[in-house]
Amino acid sequence: MGRRSRLLVLAWLVLAGGAFAAHAMTRSIVEMTCPYDGVKFTYSAQNSGTSFGKQLDWMPVGAIESPWPLASCPTNGFVFVKAKYEDDELERLRPLILSPEFQGIRSETPYYRASWIMEHTGSSHAEVSSLLLQATWEAGRTELGERSRVNRPGLSAKDAQDLVRRLMAEGTTGERYTRYATELLARLAVDVADTTRSAEARLDDRLLTGEMLRRLGRFDEADSHFAALASELAPDSKEATLAAFQRRLIAAKDRGLHLVSEALGKNQ
Repeated sequence: MGRRSRLLVLAWLVLAGGAFAAHAMTRSIVEMTCPYDGVKFTYSAQNSGTSFGKQLDWMPVGAIESPWPLASCPTNGFVFVKAKYEDDELERLRPLILSPEFQGIRSETPYYRASWIMEHTGSSHAEVSSLLLQATWEAGRTELGERSRVNRPGLSAKDAQDLVRRLMAEGTTGERYTRYATELLARLAVDVADTTRSAEARLDDRLLTGEMLRRLGRFDEADSHFAALASELAPDSKEATLAAFQRRLIAAKDRGLHLVSEALGKNQ
């Protein structure tokens, strides 16, 4: 079985909740209380998961939900970015959470709302970008899951795997994913230019920038980006190999999901 096929099988098992996923990923139902209104709710917490690799957008894949789920109040949209909050901290957050601006994004994904909260409470630019990146994972996973469920009833195991293969090859093209990824691109430009960050972190963000451009179907920009990046890299470096792989995908007008290990020619 090829490297990409292994990813597809794992993704299908997680989406389908199969036996492998049940053994490798554990969850529990946790009762939570919303601050500010006292409403109680339950959410399915992920206790453990197994990652066997990551996509070119750095999303871990395997018997794991990526990103790690966050508890979110069904009433006011508050996201539990941390496991525990002190009372005075919640009081400082109260006007922010109950503001018309935050309530206006209540329908966005938990990580998108988390990025908004952290941006308005003094987190670093790169930390907020990391949360927004994870919001793109949420949006993409939800989109693929919905498309899979629509087409999945009555399929054999082989046909189900073929369906997942097709969906991943098509990529994530929904409105929410596109909007989040576009916002992330603007943030990454600032992060890359921040010379107080490590060279390694900035290089990772340059690779991620090209990946976002490709996934958005902005192929000319993506190719120019990777060509410029490749000219600065040692030819035998891992990053140069990733850039070359990306340029092959771009030449094929491929905006689908791919593994880092696939790019590096490693068995998964």
